[in-house]
Amino acid sequence: MQRIRQLPTDVITKIAAGEVIERPASVIKELLENSLDAGATRIDVDLEVGGTELIRVVDNGHGIAADDLALAFASHATSKLASADDLFHIITLGFRGEALASIGGIAQVTLQSRTAESSTGAELQCNGNVLTEVKPWGGGIGTRIEVRHLFYNVPVRKKFLKAIATEVGHVSETITRLALANPSVHFVLKHNGKMVFEVPASAGLADRIGLFFGAEIRDALLEVDTGPGPVRMTGFIANPACDRGNAKLQYLFLNNRWFRDRSIGHALQEGYRGLLMTGRYAVGFLFLTVPPDAVDVNVHPTKCEVRFRDGSLMYSLVRAGVKNRLLQDHLVPQLQIPEQREAFEPSGNEKIDLFPPAWNLPATPPPSARIYEPTAASPRAANAANTIAPWERPAPVANVVFPQSESEPTPAEVEPSHNLPPFELPAALTPGSALQVHDAYIVLETPEGMLVIDQHALHERILYEQLRKRVRDGSLEVQRLLIPEPIELSAEQAALVLEAAEPLAQLGLEIADFGGNTILLSSYPTLLSRRAPHEILEGVIDYLVSKERAPTKEILLNHLLATMACKAAVKAGDRLPQEEIAHLLHLRQFAEDSHHCPHGRPTSLLLSRAQLDKQFGRT
Repeated sequence: MQRIRQLPTDVITKIAAGEVIERPASVIKELLENSLDAGATRIDVDLEVGGTELIRVVDNGHGIAADDLALAFASHATSKLASADDLFHIITLGFRGEALASIGGIAQVTLQSRTAESSTGAELQCNGNVLTEVKPWGGGIGTRIEVRHLFYNVPVRKKFLKAIATEVGHVSETITRLALANPSVHFVLKHNGKMVFEVPASAGLADRIGLFFGAEIRDALLEVDTGPGPVRMTGFIANPACDRGNAKLQYLFLNNRWFRDRSIGHALQEGYRGLLMTGRYAVGFLFLTVPPDAVDVNVHPTKCEVRFRDGSLMYSLVRAGVKNRLLQDHLVPQLQIPEQREAFEPSGNEKIDLFPPAWNLPATPPPSARIYEPTAASPRAANAANTIAPWERPAPVANVVFPQSESEPTPAEVEPSHNLPPFELPAALTPGSALQVHDAYIVLETPEGMLVIDQHALHERILYEQLRKRVRDGSLEVQRLLIPEPIELSAEQAALVLEAAEPLAQLGLEIADFGGNTILLSSYPTLLSRRAPHEILEGVIDYLVSKERAPTKEILLNHLLATMACKAAVKAGDRLPQEEIAHLLHLRQFAEDSHHCPHGRPTSLLLSRAQLDKQFGRT
């Protein structure tokens, strides 16, 4: 039987280092946080062989007194805490007093420092937790630390390090986070004597984002600020068109400390709800400010996770702040046209046929293109009318009802919102300026150029907002089943659906427990009356099961509303008379966000006059 015994100091140190020091970037993080806490305004970092052979950090902070050099390497020794109460009012980046002790246990460290009150500095070396005597050092005010041969006495840990380029990349990412959080500090990073990057103190947050992530991100930034108060969010988010396939460009900071939090990241994504397609992620650099006693930063050895006293408040702050900022901007995506090839310029000897046979216009238009007749108010209009005279024109309709393809159920009539004025042809839709292409897109002339509208996506957005308003007003029409329909589910599915009974009832899906794994469905939205009730519920179940945690009531309502709007909207392939197109464009003016459908697809793309001129060689 093994007896309990006290572990040796060197083993304790290596265990602690294993929690804090994973790779060279971990050393950089700890040392730079100490420099920032010391008030440094410039920090220079030099690496050799990815940081495994040398890490040198030089700062101009207030330095360490000679008498404290040895204590700096002691475990749990710090100048940033005095009592247990201070743990709940942390305003510094470091506070555990473990960094230098852990680093000194697995590397050969030289510490040189001088304070403003001392005429000379002092130097101390620590090799695997063995300290030398303190001796004079003639450097300037600040601190200089060299960490050589990282993991020299822990070879197993060294084997887990990646390629040199990978380790340099981790170091760059660590400094990037600190540089974004401290825009008034000058940062320099060199590797093997070559400059990796230099960020001057004059470069503000937006400039630093551009330096680290490129001009595309920099030009797409939208500043966000929820206003003064004890709890505040500032920073930048990017235009939805600048989305990414992962969340790596979502940087979160709390009281100028980088941290990761799934809930806050989810709130950022929810702020973009309806503006991003599934699987796409927003770009954001958000800075949260909260009172120190409202957050616990002492929940992880590397201080990369925190615990909020009121997590729901922070979630709402981020989601609302992002959403409100996005609603302030005109988010019409630009139609991207590939660069044209070099223009052909005749030499003067070529014979150019301006109207080759292949260009002869057909007597009747193709079925996918339909141009609407202008008035005969001018000779130009009369000529246009004669040109399209043989073409079939849609018959006018008295009631504006969007038809559905044969394979889809017939939707309800599209009704203007309660506050809409009487219908008039929008000024932007002048006769002859709009046409339907491939029975899927509406092309509209605008002062800026040409707008291409996806008729399904636009109608889906309009219906979504109208449905949302009806739900909020309590005026959604519901069809009750004469005999409730029993639906048998798995135990997990039944539990999830019953938990979501309240938001489902708001959307007209009334359910009840029928015993075992069976539920009863007694009503459904009238708007989807041609769909089988159980099919409606199955779509809801698929959504609920796909989530790692139960969505909030508002998130679930938004998803269901988007699904209902999608099913009821006009489809690609539906021919629309001119009156219906005019009314659809009329309703577009009153949409809260007419630029994206609820699922994030753009409803329209703008081809500017400048782009047209460029493509035709007019510029």
